[in-house]
Amino acid sequence: MSYLQNTLCTVSVLLGTSLLSLASHGAEPVKLDNVAGKSKPASLAPAPDPGGVNAHDEQLTGHGGPALLEHGDYKLTFHGYIRAPLRLGFGKRDNPTADQSKTTIHSPLVPDDQYLSWQHSNHSGRDWAELYWNYGNSWATGTVSIQGFNFTDAAWNQDGAQFGIAQGYVTVRPPLGLRNLRFSWRAGAFSNRYGLAGRYDAGEFDTYLFGRTHSMGELRKVEIDYKDFTFKMEHGLGAVRPDPSKYNTSRFTLLHHGHLGVRFKKMFDFGAHYLTSWSQEESRDGEDLTVLPAGDEQPDGRLTVIGPEIKADLGRFGYYYLGYSYLKAVHAVTVGPAIEVIHAKGGGEFNLGVSDNYLNGPSRQSGGNGTVHTVLAQTEHSLGKILKGDEFWGQGMDVVLKLYAMYNAVGSDDPDMDKVNRLKYGTDLTYSALPWLGVAARYDRLQPNSRIPQQSFSIFSPRVFVRSQWVSHEQISLQYSRYLYNQRSCAEGADRRQCVQPASAPPLPDGFGATSLNQDAGNRGAPSVVPDNNVFSITATMWW
Repeated sequence: MSYLQNTLCTVSVLLGTSLLSLASHGAEPVKLDNVAGKSKPASLAPAPDPGGVNAHDEQLTGHGGPALLEHGDYKLTFHGYIRAPLRLGFGKRDNPTADQSKTTIHSPLVPDDQYLSWQHSNHSGRDWAELYWNYGNSWATGTVSIQGFNFTDAAWNQDGAQFGIAQGYVTVRPPLGLRNLRFSWRAGAFSNRYGLAGRYDAGEFDTYLFGRTHSMGELRKVEIDYKDFTFKMEHGLGAVRPDPSKYNTSRFTLLHHGHLGVRFKKMFDFGAHYLTSWSQEESRDGEDLTVLPAGDEQPDGRLTVIGPEIKADLGRFGYYYLGYSYLKAVHAVTVGPAIEVIHAKGGGEFNLGVSDNYLNGPSRQSGGNGTVHTVLAQTEHSLGKILKGDEFWGQGMDVVLKLYAMYNAVGSDDPDMDKVNRLKYGTDLTYSALPWLGVAARYDRLQPNSRIPQQSFSIFSPRVFVRSQWVSHEQISLQYSRYLYNQRSCAEGADRRQCVQPASAPPLPDGFGATSLNQDAGNRGAPSVVPDNNVFSITATMWW
């Protein structure tokens, strides 16, 4: 680990002193996430120029932002994404009155509803929208984004759901006069993503093996083409200011990350990643030190992620991803959400961080100390590709099969979580029958705790979808999800862990596990303490 870390830091110094600049040739389609869910392209295959795909199809990193503009006059461009689901969960009353139905209908109560939880499955996303305005040319571009969820015309104005101006940054890409050398420098508030298992996105579990950065800072990138190879280097610095609530253990946090990558013939991509975030801020006036395990003697914290990955896009022989990450947390309860990694945001951010998602049991004894070894794999195969090779890119009848899995081995100072293994895996089969019509089915199995098999559950979701053409920017889908639990509810007086568990931070105010006591005073909690078996959804998605 130390050798790779030193190598990456050396590269970072060289990049920092270089007079060249890193070239952001744009990015993937604009895709972001939030506490309740995360966006994803609507199409089964990428449409030409979706507002962010660059000419070099870079795989080392992905980040939301503008497409490459023409050099010369400045231009204004606009890109965005929306996901709008109607989601219905079904329960029952044990003793309905004469004027009550035995069947109840509510917002779904399911254990995979929280995006920032290991149990997230990506079966049914919540509403989300993001808008990007870009002004510039191929030399320099300024970008501002607005993001939010919980659409107020169909709900209420939830505090914290409308993010307002979420990102703002400037990217410069000076022309170097060499076709095989690209350099750019980005500065401001923005995100980058590392460890994306999907061919075009974050994969079927919609998470990041090494991390998504969240900070105000800078990033320098260099790409060099040599024959059939493209060599890539990145280095970034930043900082994040966490919520100042006295109940939030996170403090002002710094971020440093470096990355190396190489691509061969646009078929094989190898990357090596190092990200670290740390806090060394003194205690603040009015801080509630009782929430920290060591009280006023709480030491500085650090969260580090390191590891390699490889992608192979072999045309008719399929797409493959395999990656391994090693996460080490040292007093990370005070580390803010500068790194979002494997469904956790920072070290300790109100129950959404690594400490509560991985290291802490019911008694919360880890102190933010522990390790997580993770292996993430995904493969995808298209019948159209198998039959027609590279000539086929989604324009025609097709059957697509995806297989995916994630394994986590946890080491923690908390004996309840030490040596706990986690495993989730699944498959998705899609049949595009007509240009405007397709059917699909997805199955996932989630085993959150190797010591307590009663917490495991499965989800089966058949769906039908319509769109304007074989490869499109929009989609409307109808889906039914059946949840199958090892143990749906706990017996009276039994250990509450001996059944399916809600997320450590359930979506408030009415998600599975939400009560009137674990949220703002005056809010009602979930309508039931028992999760749903049956969920229906109608979801509209579109990006441009």
